[in-house]
Amino acid sequence: MNSMQNYNKENLNWAAISNELFEWIYENLEHGKTILEFGSGTGTIELTKYWNVYSVEQSAKWIGKAPNSNYIHAPIKGGWYDTNIVFNNIPEQYDLLLIDGPMGYQLRSGIDKYIDRFSENVPIILDDTHRIPDKEHAIALAKQLNKEYIEIEGWQKNFIIILPKENK
Repeated sequence: MNSMQNYNKENLNWAAISNELFEWIYENLEHGKTILEFGSGTGTIELTKYWNVYSVEQSAKWIGKAPNSNYIHAPIKGGWYDTNIVFNNIPEQYDLLLIDGPMGYQLRSGIDKYIDRFSENVPIILDDTHRIPDKEHAIALAKQLNKEYIEIEGWQKNFIIILPKENK
């Protein structure tokens, strides 16, 4: 019923996920699957048109921005999201992990010490890799996980996809 023409490009780019990131997900993740995202915004509105989305968000002002998302309000605590809130509320199963938060590149690497608590069999997308610290973090995380990655360059910003290992 929904086609890609139904998405609102006004909700993408700038501080939100890019058109290119949205289109990559559209082409690579079956509709109806579950996305776990860290950091939410106007791009979340578009994601919820096609997928079941859980949004971990630090800022109360963004909670509810996408009415169809499952929000988890987890303020920053100890350099990353409050882990008690995160791990007591995220879904057990999800099909894509999108890291676009917390706000501030110095906080995003906070996920690294908990990465073993997340699924290893799903693509992990790290947004904003046009910024050197975010790119370096994404590459270091791929190496930590011993996985291959690809970077996609957009007209405005880039993102890295850490690829799941092939099932043998």
